[in-house]
Amino acid sequence: MESTLKHRPARALRTLGVVVAAGALVAACSSGSSSSSTTTTKGSSGSGSSGSTINSALALSYTGGKAGKADSSLSPIRVGYVNQQYGSPSYPENTEGANLAVKYINENLGGLQGHPLQLVSCYVATEEDGQKCGTQFLNDPTINLVVTGTMVVGNASLYSVLGGKKPIIIGNGLTAADFSQTGAVTYTPGSPVTVSGMSKWLLDGGLGTIHSVAVVSTNDAGAKAATQLLFAPPLQKAGIKVTEVFISPTAQGADVASAVKAAGGGTADVFVPIAPVQGCIAVYDALKSLGIHPKVLTTGLCFGTPLIQHLNGTFPNGWYFGAYGVNYFMPPMASVPASEQLALYEQVVKKYNPTMEYTGFAGPTFSNILTVAHFYNQLGPTATLQQLTDATKNFTGPAWGIPGTPVACGKISPALFPTLCVGQMGIEQFLNGKWIAIADAYNNKLISPFAG
Repeated sequence: MESTLKHRPARALRTLGVVVAAGALVAACSSGSSSSSTTTTKGSSGSGSSGSTINSALALSYTGGKAGKADSSLSPIRVGYVNQQYGSPSYPENTEGANLAVKYINENLGGLQGHPLQLVSCYVATEEDGQKCGTQFLNDPTINLVVTGTMVVGNASLYSVLGGKKPIIIGNGLTAADFSQTGAVTYTPGSPVTVSGMSKWLLDGGLGTIHSVAVVSTNDAGAKAATQLLFAPPLQKAGIKVTEVFISPTAQGADVASAVKAAGGGTADVFVPIAPVQGCIAVYDALKSLGIHPKVLTTGLCFGTPLIQHLNGTFPNGWYFGAYGVNYFMPPMASVPASEQLALYEQVVKKYNPTMEYTGFAGPTFSNILTVAHFYNQLGPTATLQQLTDATKNFTGPAWGIPGTPVACGKISPALFPTLCVGQMGIEQFLNGKWIAIADAYNNKLISPFAG
């Protein structure tokens, strides 16, 4: 995909069917074919299970499980799992998070009322793959619940097959299809809340009075929609000048530097990169090469481990990050249960898979699998399709590691985003070696862009 440098006027949100991808994300081109696999840990210790004991009280309280291992003599409870695992883009960290949760549940939380949890995985790389995975799970009577990781292709086909027939928990929604379903739910704020929340924070004076905003976004359909339909219009309506420049998701060096200059990154009141973590690295390097130091607001995808490694263990100084209201790097607080849950998740990572990519989408996927355990421990191993459908839609949360409350599926933005169940997000800043709570769960100032 060629790098492009184009000024695009932001457009108003014109129809209820137009939804967006996560503020930042990915090239919408990929290739390959689907593949299926089964993951289960029936109480086996496995490599990496030695070491310090994890205090699982929080997880046991959340899932309703019993301390100890699942009973390998009992039949496994099978749950469908779909992820864009291969090709470009791909999101293998979802699967690492899902498999970690399965291992943790089966080895520490007693499985699902004693039964081992088993993921039946189906991977997509093309739109056709989504139909194949949907058909596979639809025709499998042992699967009554499906969880997704992250997809930018295949998701619409998956929902067209399964929607309304088997309940679906959408892991990390990025596209229109993810947020327009009536037969699915998502327990993360996703891009609609995160990107809209960033815009609202600026309008509410988060960075003082501003007159101009420079945006450099990747030119895939999702990130363009996030920029043009969620982020820019509210600012423009308020009379703030927004200059948007779009680049290839793989752009580097001079291309990115040119985009930053064309957007006015050195002169605008605020500079907003909307890009995946590799794009954030390229933007950081471009700002350094240009010798400019704008006020930067970006998404939580930018504080992934690749950027930390690129900066030798730290983060861009002074940058603001819009995310889910807690993050992996701030100390947990007893008054913020989601932060303590994230800390426990990191303990599980260190015990069982310390080299995995634990940031990005891995954490929310881990959370969703624990929520699956909550449902089955509540309903029992013979839970029916209808019981699981009702449970997923009526879940009041809070979801594991997600601070936004109340959880109200289909009520956050019912006309535009019916799958949304959480309507709050947060802003944090990394400054002089420390993370600072700006407007998030740590200071009880979560942002609700759709409230009122």
